[in-house]
Amino acid sequence: MEHALMALERHITRRWRELPQDAGMALSYGEYDYLQTLAELGSVRLSDLALEMRVSKPTASSMVKRLQAKGLLQRNACPEDGRASLLSLSESGRTLLNRDGETYARFVGELLAGLTEPEHQQLATLLQRMVQQSQSGQR
Repeated sequence: MEHALMALERHITRRWRELPQDAGMALSYGEYDYLQTLAELGSVRLSDLALEMRVSKPTASSMVKRLQAKGLLQRNACPEDGRASLLSLSESGRTLLNRDGETYARFVGELLAGLTEPEHQQLATLLQRMVQQSQSGQR
């Protein structure tokens, strides 16, 4: 099982890298992961983003600087703490995330093309259960 999951992850990552920048993915897989996490969380402090991403604060800070330099996220003053700032997607970040999400959906469609609809449902159910169990074990 672990070989199959690793092969799937490597396949998606390779497909991601194969696309020319102007024909699809404008983001690295890591950048996409950060932006997707920000989209799910909304406005969040850097320390909370690092915690959610399961990386160190300096690692998250480095990626945030890179994404901010690309204009994909913004910092706003935290209303509860004037020393802190909240990170959120910029409009450009949302647009790019949506576009790259469509490309990711095509990858998934290619992977599922050989499966029947009942197999799609069974796979979705099993994967959701695996993620839920993993998340409950980490909290």
